Amino acid sequence: MSWLWLLLLPVGPLVGTYLGVKGARKVGGSLAWFLSFAGAYLLGITILNLIPEVFRVFDPLKGALMLMGFFFQIFLERFSEGVEHGHMHAHHHLKHKVLPVGVVVSLSLHSFSEGVPLGALWLEGSSHFFPFLFGIMIHEVPAAFALLTLLKGLNLSESLLTKTGLLYSIMSFAGAMVSMLLESSIPVEFFEYFMAFVIGTFLHISTTILFENSEHHIFNKKKLSAVLAGISAALLISMMHVH
Repeated sequence: MSWLWLLLLPVGPLVGTYLGVKGARKVGGSLAWFLSFAGAYLLGITILNLIPEVFRVFDPLKGALMLMGFFFQIFLERFSEGVEHGHMHAHHHLKHKVLPVGVVVSLSLHSFSEGVPLGALWLEGSSHFFPFLFGIMIHEVPAAFALLTLLKGLNLSESLLTKTGLLYSIMSFAGAMVSMLLESSIPVEFFEYFMAFVIGTFLHISTTILFENSEHHIFNKKKLSAVLAGISAALLISMMHVH
């Protein structure tokens, strides 16, 4: 399995960046559908692939780290303002007309952390590599779109928007590369524990996407179709890469 597959990681955020900079009005109405699809897919691969991969042998510490990841994501959203699951709260920053560094840094940290266990999965030749890879790609499209739409609402220059989007797009790839470079000097158990932490963040993000925007916690037909499509995609790719 070639490491070149990892070069797909920037594709999702680059697509989201382009749409955010060039076509926010045209695709903004479709964001809710795609968010539901991405959230369902992310939840699907987390349950079908990542949790079984990490908990092949029971370890209470992994469970604790999963909980830590869940609540760390809640803490991180104090700074990211929920952009990673499609929120665009530009009105909080409009009067400043400057780059909201806290939002960009927290999102970049989250993206980097996603890439770390992916690099370890590649080194292991794990069958869960591709579901996780595509999960990150899909999840990063609406995240990058929301981020760039927020920044565009601050009337920042297109050059700054593009540079920010490009920087954000390489973060998960950078995380994967760092884990691959450090693999020989770090016990393999570290990556399993880190994966448990990332699983916790994924559980929070995916369930938030699916339920927070559902009026009275009821899915309309459009959202239900998106959720079913996302779960079906997760099931399909999971079956394709079973040992």
